[in-house]
Amino acid sequence: MNLFGKTLIIMAAAALVACNDIAENERLIPVESIEAERAVLIEDFTGQKCVNCPDAHKTIEALEAQYHDKVIAVSIHAGAFGIPADNARYTGLMQPEGDTYNDMWNITSWPKGVVNRSGGAIDHDKWPTAVRTALALPTPLDIDIDVECSATELTIHVECAQSQDVSGNLQVWIVENGIVARQESNEGRINDYVHNNVYRASVNGVGGVPVSLKAFEHQVFTYTQPLRATDTETWVPENLAVVAFVYNKDGVVQAARQKVNE
Repeated sequence: MNLFGKTLIIMAAAALVACNDIAENERLIPVESIEAERAVLIEDFTGQKCVNCPDAHKTIEALEAQYHDKVIAVSIHAGAFGIPADNARYTGLMQPEGDTYNDMWNITSWPKGVVNRSGGAIDHDKWPTAVRTALALPTPLDIDIDVECSATELTIHVECAQSQDVSGNLQVWIVENGIVARQESNEGRINDYVHNNVYRASVNGVGGVPVSLKAFEHQVFTYTQPLRATDTETWVPENLAVVAFVYNKDGVVQAARQKVNE
C-alpha cells in the first residue's frame, strides 16, 4: 500500500509548510508493522569535460537495468571537469554545492562514486560489488515520496515509517533526466550527449535536516521547491524526480526516488 495515502487528509492543510510546523499529534501516525525493501544510493561524481565519465554513466545504466528502482543514482557535476550551470557559452550542469559534496569525499579525480555513503569514493568498476553488498543489508526504514507540480513550484511530501528508532539527517534532492548538453569522451566531444540523473538542487539544505524517527510511527515532511527557469538553466517538469534519503554516521539508512510526472 502507498504510505502516502494514509496521511493524505492530514497533509492537505499543510501542503505549503514544513511538517515540523504541524502539531506532533497530527503528523505522527502509529502503525502496526513496517515492511521495508532496501534501495541503494549511488552518488556519481562526474563532469562534462571528463573523458572517462561516460564509462561510469554506462555502469549506472547497467545497474539500473539489473536492479530497477532499487538503485538510485545521482550524478553530481563537480571539480575541474565540471561546467557551471550559469555558464553563458555552454549548457553547464555543475551546481555550486557540487564542489561541497565533492570535497566532503576528498575526490580529486573523476569519475568516482560513493555507494550508500559507506566506504568512501571508489572507481565505477567497483560499484556493482558495492551495490550488491548494500542491497543485502536489511533496513528498518521505508520512505515514500509524493510530488505535486504547479506551473511554478513542486510541493514534496516525504513520509517515513520505521520498525525501530532511526536518527540521522533527511536529505531531499531534485534530479533531472534527458538533458542534452556537451560531454567530452574518449572518442571526442559529443555535443548532443543525453545526461541523466543530474543533480539540480537540494530542497532542504546541503546536508539535509536532522530527524529523529520513532519506531512504528509515520512522520511526514513537506517542502516546496521553485521550478528554475533562467537564461542558463530551465527545468523540464516531466523529466524531474525527487530523491530522498536518510543517512547517519553508518551510511544511508534508506533512499527513495519519485518521478514528478508519476
